[in-house]
Amino acid sequence: MDLQQLLETHIMDPKNPLKIYNLAKEYDRLENGAMGVSLYLKTADMSKDPELQYKSLIGIARCYDRQRDRNYTTEGSLLDAAALLPNRPEAHYHLCAVYEKMNNWKKCLLHANLGLNIEDLTPNEELGFPGKIDLEYYQALAKWSITAQQDGKQLFFNLKHKRNLRPDLLEKVNLALKWNFYPDVIPYEASDIERFKFSFDGIEEIKNNYSKHFQDMFVLSAFRGKRNGSYLEIGSGDPHVHNNTALLEEQFGWKGISIDNSEALCYEFKQARRNTVICADATDIDYTDLFQKHCVDNKIDYLQIDCDELSISVLELIPLKTFKFGVITFEHDSYRLGTDKKFAAKKILEAAGYICAVPNVGFHIDGYPYEDWYYHPDVVDMPQEMKSKKDVNFIWDYMMGPIKEEE
Repeated sequence: MDLQQLLETHIMDPKNPLKIYNLAKEYDRLENGAMGVSLYLKTADMSKDPELQYKSLIGIARCYDRQRDRNYTTEGSLLDAAALLPNRPEAHYHLCAVYEKMNNWKKCLLHANLGLNIEDLTPNEELGFPGKIDLEYYQALAKWSITAQQDGKQLFFNLKHKRNLRPDLLEKVNLALKWNFYPDVIPYEASDIERFKFSFDGIEEIKNNYSKHFQDMFVLSAFRGKRNGSYLEIGSGDPHVHNNTALLEEQFGWKGISIDNSEALCYEFKQARRNTVICADATDIDYTDLFQKHCVDNKIDYLQIDCDELSISVLELIPLKTFKFGVITFEHDSYRLGTDKKFAAKKILEAAGYICAVPNVGFHIDGYPYEDWYYHPDVVDMPQEMKSKKDVNFIWDYMMGPIKEEE
């Protein structure tokens, strides 16, 4: 009905809250805020229906929100609505938008979390609620704004790479990631299983991995979920955090030797892990002697070299003529050190029969390559689909297929 019809209906039944509300909505649509607010207030006063009262309070807030510098009035009406029906998401969503304007990120996060805990997050066009994903955006924005830590970056990453976003929201998320950069870690989660490109036996048992950028999942994919494999981990670091062999050892029974020059980390490793850890300078080890002392077979499934600027110095010490490794993840950090070490390693490894399966593994959609992943065909039958033809491989796109429409 148009405004004239609504007025006539109201005049014939002036105490009917629903008819008053419908008239208020029309004035609201016409951006006549004064009449809209007056009639929404009248509806809330006269109605005994909590849902109609709730909608009227949100209508009041949206009328005030169109005006300048009325954030506190808008906030008050939305807080009344949230208190009236706390298990409805619309008021929480609009409060997030108000607190964004006010730069009150703690309250924004509070209402984003409250909204996301509600079971029914069906979009509501009448009340201006676009849906769950917008609450997730505010959750990410507020977390980042409060702490500027990795959890906020991770939420933005998940929105961009795990969700189908409207163009307007995608633009906001892209801008946030440009400001904040990508998270340090891009983890595998059990919910990613259907998109994971290189499935293997036992992947359904994995709830999460430990590597920063899927190195452990790559090794398991290359060996098709092999049990009781072997490894040499140079630059092991923490026994679990960002570690490339913890998953192999703990869920797939792999045995191996880890090396690090930090006494504190090696102590933690001994407390948390079963396999051998050696505290030593990786550039001052006789690896042939090490392998003989530990009765290492001349074919080892996985070699990690993660020693920053010294990775090439370590590689030069490995007896590649007498020992072969199925998969090698080699850190060259070319995004910050240049490509000299990368190409020096490439020359050494290709001369020993290794093939680069994934060159320039990067941790950002724009690249930032820092590792090359090699394999030796005498040790592992690398699946053809795992061999990348790209010059630079953003790790998420390399490992994951496209988002399904229903997601």
